[in-house]
Amino acid sequence: MNKKAVYAGTFYPENPDELNDLLNSYKQDINIDYRSKAVIVPHAGYIYSGHAAMAGFQYLEPSENIFIIAPSHHESFNNIALPEYTFFETPLGNLEVNNKLIAEIAEKFPCIVADEVFDKEHSIEVQLPFIQNLFMPQRQSAVDFVKSLKKVGKKIRIVPVLVGNCDYRLISDLISTYWESSSFVISSDLSHYYPIQECRQIDTYTATIIETGRIEFLQPQQACCMVGIKGLVDFANNNDCSMVRAEMYNSGDICNEKDKVVGYGSWFLYTDSRNEFIERYYSRYVIEIARQSIIASINQEEFIPRGIPTVLTQYGASFVTLKLKGELRGCIGSVYPTKPLILDIIDNAKNAAFQDPRFEPLTIDELEDIEVSVSILSSIERINFKDERDLLSKIYPYGIILAERDKRAVYLPVVWEQLPDREIFLNSLKEKAGLPPNYFSRSLEAYKFSAIYITEE
Repeated sequence: MNKKAVYAGTFYPENPDELNDLLNSYKQDINIDYRSKAVIVPHAGYIYSGHAAMAGFQYLEPSENIFIIAPSHHESFNNIALPEYTFFETPLGNLEVNNKLIAEIAEKFPCIVADEVFDKEHSIEVQLPFIQNLFMPQRQSAVDFVKSLKKVGKKIRIVPVLVGNCDYRLISDLISTYWESSSFVISSDLSHYYPIQECRQIDTYTATIIETGRIEFLQPQQACCMVGIKGLVDFANNNDCSMVRAEMYNSGDICNEKDKVVGYGSWFLYTDSRNEFIERYYSRYVIEIARQSIIASINQEEFIPRGIPTVLTQYGASFVTLKLKGELRGCIGSVYPTKPLILDIIDNAKNAAFQDPRFEPLTIDELEDIEVSVSILSSIERINFKDERDLLSKIYPYGIILAERDKRAVYLPVVWEQLPDREIFLNSLKEKAGLPPNYFSRSLEAYKFSAIYITEE
C-alpha cells in the first residue's frame, strides 16, 4: 500500500520539473568532500526552509537505509511510530519503505506500527524530494546510474519514524543500533512564533547547546523534534563526534512577517571536533581573514568579510599570534566563547597588532614580513587536583589557565614547544600571573583546554 503525497502543491511544487528546479536552486557549491551519516534539517514549506534543508542534505551520505526521524504534529502516542506502507509517493516518484527493517525495529524497540499516524504528517513528507533529487535523479545516463548503485551498494530505502512521548535515549539507541548500514535525517524546525529578535536569541542559544553537546539544557519549546535532536547529539557525545552548523535563519528573514516567526537550522554530524573541521577545510580562509583585519585597521577601513563559512558563525574562542622574523610581535586572544568565531578572530587579529601592551602598534612597513597564526580553542575544563604534584601530572599537553583570586594567566598548548618541562611550564605560568614560581595554595584554580593551531603556509 502506498502513502499518498498530501502536501504537494502547498508545502512544495506539485509539478516534478518545477520541484526539481526549485531544489536545484537551493544547492550550494560547498567544495568540501566530507559527507555525514546524520543531519538535522527543517521541514516547513520550501519557500521558508528550503535553503536551510538543502544546506544540511548536501552533507548527507546516502546509505542503504535512510531513517527520517520526525515529530508527530497531529497524533499523540508513546515512544515511536512506524508505518506499514510499502512506498511513500512524491511528485518525483516513489520511495520504498524497508518493511523488513521496520519489523525488526518493532521487535527491539517500544513502538506502534500504524499507517494512520502518518497520513496527515508533513514532517516526513517534505524531506523525501530532497532525497530523490540528490540521490535518485530522474534523468541520468546508464553510466551514472551504475555509479550511483555502486556507491550506495543497493537501492536506497527509507525508514520513516515519528516521535511521540519519548525519552531521547530511545532515539540515541536506535541510531547506534543501525549506524553501520544507515543514514539519519532528524526533521525539526526551531522556535515557533516569537518576535524576530527573540527568535534569533532563542535559536542562537539552541544552536550553541547543540554544538557544545550540552543536551541537559535543551527544552521542548526550543524545537518541535527536540527528542530527535537530543538523541542525535547524545549519540555524537558518546562517539566523540561533533555537530557542525550548515545554516540558520528564520521565516522573518524570508518574508515581511516579523512578529511571529519560525526558526530554521541545519547541522551535520562530524566524526571529529568542530575545530578539526575548520582546520581541515578552512585554514587558508582563517589566516586570510586575520590578515585582512589587520590591513583594514592600518588603512583605517571597516572590515566586512565576504563568503563566511557557516561553521565560523558558531560561537568560539581564539588567539591570534603575530611573529616578525621569528620573534613574537603580538598575541591577543579569548579563552571563553562570547561571540561568533569569525568576529573573535577579526577582533583578536586587530588587537594583537595594535593593542598588545608589550609591543608598539604594528606599522605598515612591518606588515609584509609579519607571520600570522590562529589558535582556535576547545571548551574549558576545570582540573581537580590535591596538590602541586597532582596538578603537574595533569597539565600536559593542554593549554592551561591558572587563576588565584584576581590574578590570572594563560598559556596555549603550543607553549609546550618552548617549555617542555612541566615544572618549568607551571612556574613560568605562575610568574605570568604575578605569583611567585613556588606559590601554591588550596584556592589556586587551574583549567585546561586543547587548541588547533593554524599557521600561514
